[in-house]
Amino acid sequence: MPELPEVETIRRGLSKNIVGKTIAAFASDTPKMLNHPQAFYRRALAGKKILRVGRRAKMLIFELSQENNLLFHLKMTGQLVYQGRNKCIIGGHPIKEGFQCAQNRFTHGEFVFSDKTHLFFNDVRKFGWIRLYSHRQLSDYLDSLGLGPEPLEKEFSLGWLKRALARRPKAKLKPWLMDPKNVVGIGNIYSDEICFYAKVRPDRRLRDLTEKEIAAIYRGTKIILKEAIKYEGTSISDYVNAAGEAGAYTKKLKVYQRYGKNCFKCRGQVAKIRLGGRTGSFCPHCQK
Repeated sequence: MPELPEVETIRRGLSKNIVGKTIAAFASDTPKMLNHPQAFYRRALAGKKILRVGRRAKMLIFELSQENNLLFHLKMTGQLVYQGRNKCIIGGHPIKEGFQCAQNRFTHGEFVFSDKTHLFFNDVRKFGWIRLYSHRQLSDYLDSLGLGPEPLEKEFSLGWLKRALARRPKAKLKPWLMDPKNVVGIGNIYSDEICFYAKVRPDRRLRDLTEKEIAAIYRGTKIILKEAIKYEGTSISDYVNAAGEAGAYTKKLKVYQRYGKNCFKCRGQVAKIRLGGRTGSFCPHCQK
């Protein structure tokens, strides 16, 4: 599933191309992806202008005119494709059959804009969704999720992190980082990289972390996520950026999925660890 840097990369790519466009029509062949009947979507979306493309955690938010919003979650295989007159913008997971910009059997949502360009929501496994909310409904829904702060916003401070870690003393670091109720947008990839940056094993109990280690975790979270956004995310097997290309941060990874290979710092062997049902990677020599 795309993490914060990948979803932010998609947001930026789409924002450059669809903000200001007016929705003329909408269609979907998968009712379970929607939170209202399709006829409701058609009536509510007709004539609405896209004012802004935002993000909360791993979800995309299209702010529309007249206080309407579209909330998207790509889940495991979702993909948003903008089909312009002379260009194609792809964000999310590639479709291995290589359909590129064409509407295909995995297209389960289609937005037609007034200038005859299109936005397709494709999803091989149909786990993703598109939800239509008013401003108040969107706020209520996001509040109901109990999400933690955005790690690149001011709410995520060193003081906040110290207090949050102290509330879960028996928890282990990697699963804690991956829980969106603690902090949003960090998944299997970046939790491994943050732990490596901080020189802390991913299975360390939060109560055992020193002040210095917590400060390093805080710095690493900011630095790694910002750099991953700069390089437009990480592609291991699924994600592509807005140009349909692999995220360049893949080449910057220090430990994620490198188990059995030599550590870039100490030349020791990167190890595998199982935590919270997920497989992580760490260097036993560099991380204590």
